Amino acid sequence: MNPVKMTLLFILPFLFLPLTLPAGASYSYEGLSLAPDAQGTFRGEVYIDGGHGLSFPPYSQKFDVPEGTLRWAYLYIGVWGGTENYEGWVQPEFNGQILEKLQLAGKNDKNENVYCAGHGVYWIAYDVSNITKNGENTVEVLTSSGEPGNKLDGRVYGAVLAAACEDSKAPVVSYKLLSGNVNLHGKGWSGTLANVNDREDVYFSSGQALSSIKDAKLSVVYLTGSKGLPDYLSFNGKMLGTPPEYLSESFGGKASDIANEVSLDASGDEGFSSSYFDIEHFDVLGYLQANNSVSFIRGLDLDGDGEIGIQEGEDYLHPVLAALVLKSESTAPVLPDLYPEMKISEEELVDEKPAEIFFTINNPGGICEENFTVSFRADGTEVLTFPVRMEASGVYRSKFSWPAVRGEHLLELSVDPENEIKESDKENNACTLNVSVRSKPDLSVSLGEPVKIETQGKTASASLIFLAFLSFFGARRKKVLPLLLLAVVIVAVFSGCIEETRAAEKTAYSIPVKIMNNGEASARDFDVNLYLDGKSVTVLNIPELAGQNSIEEQIRVEVLKGEHTLSVKVDEHNNIIESDEDNNGFEKSCNFS
Repeated sequence: MNPVKMTLLFILPFLFLPLTLPAGASYSYEGLSLAPDAQGTFRGEVYIDGGHGLSFPPYSQKFDVPEGTLRWAYLYIGVWGGTENYEGWVQPEFNGQILEKLQLAGKNDKNENVYCAGHGVYWIAYDVSNITKNGENTVEVLTSSGEPGNKLDGRVYGAVLAAACEDSKAPVVSYKLLSGNVNLHGKGWSGTLANVNDREDVYFSSGQALSSIKDAKLSVVYLTGSKGLPDYLSFNGKMLGTPPEYLSESFGGKASDIANEVSLDASGDEGFSSSYFDIEHFDVLGYLQANNSVSFIRGLDLDGDGEIGIQEGEDYLHPVLAALVLKSESTAPVLPDLYPEMKISEEELVDEKPAEIFFTINNPGGICEENFTVSFRADGTEVLTFPVRMEASGVYRSKFSWPAVRGEHLLELSVDPENEIKESDKENNACTLNVSVRSKPDLSVSLGEPVKIETQGKTASASLIFLAFLSFFGARRKKVLPLLLLAVVIVAVFSGCIEETRAAEKTAYSIPVKIMNNGEASARDFDVNLYLDGKSVTVLNIPELAGQNSIEEQIRVEVLKGEHTLSVKVDEHNNIIESDEDNNGFEKSCNFS
């Protein structure tokens, strides 16, 4: 099998960053949208080699990295878990050096350099910048497949190496790389979810205003694609790829199959077989705009029935990478261009809670590997400054904490406020964010009046009718005694009167329990405990209660006649940080007649 050898004249660092992902690469069934991992402008080329399709470990792949100064190198591995409920591990050996063994935890995965989506599809990144060399490089991937007690499927989709080689004699290239793990799927593959995910749109600018652009390449990588099930890729609305002959009869030449388990064939070349793994690149120079969009499309409704049929699109498909690269004949030097972005989850914006602010420093300009200062301000007042050393990848990601205070605030993040770095544009070195910090949750609870549930009498009456019927039926056949005994046992079982004399005296009631959140922030994942005369009756779990909202639950209890004490406690163990912890219980005495 021929390896994928794409010595492309563009910069393509697979997920080059300090492996501190802004939102944490936790599991998501729908997947993690493709986001910038590398960008920049410099002279050089990138080697990318990958394959060779799904197979059991040990999974080996050789790479032949061209000459040049290596600025970064990343190893990517795709692994099939079987389901999101199975757990296991992956561990590669690269150029004789054993890399970190990563635990693959499916829906519980929290690894920062692991993207898990769908029913257990993994896309994993390793920084191998310091151990990649010019010439031959080798990786061997092991997983927990075959290990006693292991459930993880553990087959490897493919191994990919990307290495950026700087060469002062090479053309100038400007690039941007996006990566992630998106789960495109139909209804039949969404488990208990009723939704579909038919497309993923990503966006690129043309980077630096390079003169005399003579080449524009779009590269993409997919996992889980199937030959014979159509899928599509569009660039600025233009469908890419050559429609395959094997779909021409079914769809009249209108169907495309980019992810068809044959790599490097989408533009009409022969390519090579690569089971459930596809890597493709396209010439998009003729469609280039100032701002560009790429759409990964699971399928199209070609028969006009209002939905994508099972033969009109992929069952599920995972785009994991997209890169747009421009090649120029320009000889002018390109300066760095630093600009920051920041984001904060609404859940973090709670009074007196340290809020995590995730930020990215971008550099689509010339390579910058220098130290500079980052300044953070809240409402015009500087809160903190910290040093940063920019990465050659053009993407630096990290986070910091801000002690949030209730109210409206203007947050500002500035890069290199001292103007130490010479840049092509200093006007974009700051970004702002308007945020609203809410008060903490304030849970309280109350009990309504018990309502009798009229069910036991009906059961007993039905049993007596059944007994009378059996007695009459048996008398006609002179088998009274055996049938009477049988009837008594049946009635006893259904009415619960065997050795349950006291239980028969109990009456069922429905108790209304009202749970309130008088704060502004949501309260998530807390329990409500109901007690009868000090003994626990039941525990309710509430996934979420929004601020300024209330819910009412009906809890069934069975009690003897007389006076009893009911009490209810919300968040009894104080797992939720609240503005008032003294109103979390309620107690009342009730006379059950």
